[in-house]
Amino acid sequence: MESTDYSDGGVWVEPKPHARKSGGSPALPLEEQIRLRAHELYIERGNQSGSEMDDWLQAEEELSAVQELRMERD
Repeated sequence: MESTDYSDGGVWVEPKPHARKSGGSPALPLEEQIRLRAHELYIERGNQSGSEMDDWLQAEEELSAVQELRMERD
């Protein structure tokens, strides 16, 4: 597993490859998806630490909304 150290003391660990569902989308557990989205938000903020909880909660909210839409379509 490859990791990259960040100047703020955090360490980003690349996710392990997962099996794919039919349709080509990755089959990642929800917590992993939230973690990845929270990290994207961190990067979008210019790698500024101090808002980790906000990033996590925003990612959680976004992904919950996506799941609800999928459930409504099914």
